[in-house]
Amino acid sequence: MSSPFRPANHLTHSSPEQRPALARNGWLALGMAGGLLGAQIAHAATGESQSDFGGVGLMQTPTARFAPQGELSFTYSRTQPYKRFSVNAAPFDWMELGFRYVSVETVSYGAAAPDRDYLDKSFDTKFRLMQEGRYQPEVAVGLRDLGGTGLFSSEYLVASKRYGDFDFSLGLGWGYLGTRGDFSNPLAVVRSSLETRSDSTSDDGGDFQLGSMFSGSPAVFGGIEYQTPWDPLTLMLEYEGNDYSDEPLTVEIEQDSPVNLGATVKVNDNLSLHGGWERGNTAMLGLSLSTNLAGLAQAKDDGTPEAVAPSTHSRYRNDQTPEAFRVRSLNADASSGTASSAYTASAAQPAGVAAEPSAHEEPSVGQEPSTEQQGTLLTLSSFGGAPADSPLEPGTTDGSQAEKLPRLAEVDWDALADTLRAQSGLEVLQLRVEGDTLIVEAEATRFRDDLQAEGRANRVLHNRLPADITTFRYRLSSNGLALREDGHPRQPFVAAANDRRFGAEYEHSITAHAASPRASSPNGADDAARQASGDGVKLAREPFGFSWGFSPSLKQNFGGPDGYLYQLNLQLDALWRTDRNGWFTGVATYQLADNFDSYEYIADSELPRVRTYVGEYIKETDLGITSLQYNRTHQFGRDWYAQAYGGILEMMYAGVGAELLYRPMNSSLALGLDINRVRQREFDQQFGLRDYSVTTGHATAYWQSGWHDVLVKGSVGRYLAGDVGATLDLSRSFSNGVSVGAWATMTDAGDDYGEGSFDKGLYVSIPLDAFFTTSSKGSTGFAWAPLTRDGGARLNRRYQLYDMTSDRDPEAYWDGIDKVYK
Repeated sequence: MSSPFRPANHLTHSSPEQRPALARNGWLALGMAGGLLGAQIAHAATGESQSDFGGVGLMQTPTARFAPQGELSFTYSRTQPYKRFSVNAAPFDWMELGFRYVSVETVSYGAAAPDRDYLDKSFDTKFRLMQEGRYQPEVAVGLRDLGGTGLFSSEYLVASKRYGDFDFSLGLGWGYLGTRGDFSNPLAVVRSSLETRSDSTSDDGGDFQLGSMFSGSPAVFGGIEYQTPWDPLTLMLEYEGNDYSDEPLTVEIEQDSPVNLGATVKVNDNLSLHGGWERGNTAMLGLSLSTNLAGLAQAKDDGTPEAVAPSTHSRYRNDQTPEAFRVRSLNADASSGTASSAYTASAAQPAGVAAEPSAHEEPSVGQEPSTEQQGTLLTLSSFGGAPADSPLEPGTTDGSQAEKLPRLAEVDWDALADTLRAQSGLEVLQLRVEGDTLIVEAEATRFRDDLQAEGRANRVLHNRLPADITTFRYRLSSNGLALREDGHPRQPFVAAANDRRFGAEYEHSITAHAASPRASSPNGADDAARQASGDGVKLAREPFGFSWGFSPSLKQNFGGPDGYLYQLNLQLDALWRTDRNGWFTGVATYQLADNFDSYEYIADSELPRVRTYVGEYIKETDLGITSLQYNRTHQFGRDWYAQAYGGILEMMYAGVGAELLYRPMNSSLALGLDINRVRQREFDQQFGLRDYSVTTGHATAYWQSGWHDVLVKGSVGRYLAGDVGATLDLSRSFSNGVSVGAWATMTDAGDDYGEGSFDKGLYVSIPLDAFFTTSSKGSTGFAWAPLTRDGGARLNRRYQLYDMTSDRDPEAYWDGIDKVYK
């Protein structure tokens, strides 16, 4: 289920400085559709097919195989009387997560919707235990219908081994996978209660029946997958452990044979068609749509960066090649009696390890940190790079080249700021000179990697500033919040841009440290003296401005007896910046097409109807206001950030709120707190309000684990229905900016929660950069929850401080070091 019904902090939105109309999930749908249509016929391979249940497998049974890391698959299959719809993601190449809906054609939903087929929701997961080797098989363990009603719950251990064009699998299944019960449970020697399997179904669903896992008599299952000489086709033969003698919901199924036959045709890299003959008497048909999120990328046409004028420094001029790497001429060697043409490199001396952070205040903007302040300063060497070179040797400038550049008093600062925006996407707030350093205060609005923006800015500044400016320092902020300050020495950059053999020296001379929120322009009795020397503020701008745009928007709801519900909208998104720290934003949607007239069923709930009236909001009006709010940020200290907001905060709620975040530089841990007083809106999505109001908020801990780019978020607090509980959110990010995650929420609602018992979901966030030929810092995405429930519901806050302060993570900054020349 997608926005706006997901918990608020699951997706990253574009920051306010972006044109907001681009960051919408409609663009994601269009981009994925284009990819499917443009894909070419692909070669199939064993161990890649999605099973009837979703997840890599044969038909009814799983294998020990996994989809490639970052794969996302949507699967539909029909084997009478079951229709199965599933989404599966592979955040790692050894882990699989999936949600599934099963529609039972012969059973009605009940008295609440007697004309609808019964619909069951479930969650699956699988883990690799051992990787395949020359002689040993690949081994995996998995759980089906975990945390659902348990109607199809099962556990399994399976091994797979490939020999040429054949892939063999053999497994042991408990529960639904092993109803044939071939022998007594071997695990009973560990715990005698595992000998028999209790009824693990749950009327409300959502309960973890841990005690029944791997219990009861198991059955053997297995199969063979064969890659045919025709590349797109694979064939399958399967022996399943389910004899269909104990189907849920008293469904009666006859099995003439435990052997199933099937085939998969891979139409292209994204689309596969499935067919088979199961139980000896029933046909199976299905299809799978898949894409690899970790591989999403788009060639960029961001224009050619400016050429870099040659260095004016005596060390780097001439052919821009340092003496240590210069190759001597063979002719010169011959004339002097020397027969060597080899070159040598002087050894770089390792820099000292940075000291621990001290309690002293960080250096003034534009000044290098003192020795005792080095704990706040980071270089590439701090993150595993090669050691920094020893200090640059002094040198003189070439007067003839320096004369071509304007003097400081002759620089057109307004034109310089405009060129920086056009070339690097840096929206300049202030340009200031302090000694031999130019400080550029700006918001990065274009490139995902700040080093790419700064590298392009280096070119612009070098080509337009006098030679006595030797350092460029970028003070980056987001919505008025000072984040990080990066220093680039001018001459090493110029030398490296013209000759990559200087790359290591330049890259390890870049510094990054925390930016403080104090006043950025100096004042006092010595202002006149500073101005006379050429120092001081040269340009100051406030980011006033209005931007707007249109985009498609798709809202979905799927998980009740009404089936798949959708609404296709045209969305107007507008933004007005009042100053550095404040902005108005508004979103209006116009309905183009929907099927919410079919929305009838509202699940039982003893909690206030904080989310389950979603259908009323969608079908009440064709034109609605989704958001209309004012946000304002403030920084209390170097590591303390805050924001306050008020207005129409989302489709269902209006009110006021505030958020506080503590996020130190170069720390894997951040702590946040938000509190909101909101009131439910009228169904017509205009300005009217309903009677229900609530105070909701959470304390959240964010932990960058450092393990495979996994972010752990844990929240405790009060939800929209007044229930109190906790949410655990785990997400994994890939190098292209895509993240895949899942969350689970449990509260004190107990039996009042109703169907589902707790909230859970799967989500994906994708940078718009992956779909367009021009760079963008915005993102879009979608979430899928098995059911819209009132328990565990959170306010969908559009802007969140952790997302705004992403530049406080210096490791992500250094990951873009290769982009500094692009």
